[in-house]
Amino acid sequence: MATPNSNVSPTIPRAPSNTHAMPRPGATRTVFLLALASILLTPLPVAAAGVRESRPNLVGGELLGRGFVLTLNYERFLTNHFGLGGGIMAIGTSDGVVGIMPLYASFLTGNTHSLYLSAGGAFLGGGGSVQDYESTWVMQGSVGYQFQSEGGFFARPLFTFNQATAGSGGGFLIWPGITIGGSF
Repeated sequence: MATPNSNVSPTIPRAPSNTHAMPRPGATRTVFLLALASILLTPLPVAAAGVRESRPNLVGGELLGRGFVLTLNYERFLTNHFGLGGGIMAIGTSDGVVGIMPLYASFLTGNTHSLYLSAGGAFLGGGGSVQDYESTWVMQGSVGYQFQSEGGFFARPLFTFNQATAGSGGGFLIWPGITIGGSF
């Protein structure tokens, strides 16, 4: 039997320290595109079972906001993220009673906690006038935050951007507001 040579030691070749292992050209791009595709194509769990799918009807009172003073609102969510709503308010003036009726479409980006966006208009009409606005439309866009619990309570602080139509003399107003209510 042969004895191993003690003078020869096994060596493992090493790459010189100034060279780095470079990935194949295009491999990084392929991995990036596969990761991006999996993120975009993976369904979100929020979309499957959102709070507004189990409680799509929202009823609440809005202080300031779209109705300018106090509005009773109803909103119906057609999906977990998109809804249609309206409100009503009446105010007495020296000329009579003026009704304000905001109508709007809503979009929410999340589920329980969400960015709130809406666009629509408010009709001012009736037997009187408010600040020289009589039987006119005020175009509105709102941005805010919405919290809606699984139990049904919701709160929505927002800012509404109001632009009166040209036929009524125009005018622009940013108006804060908050909606508080329940969902069923």
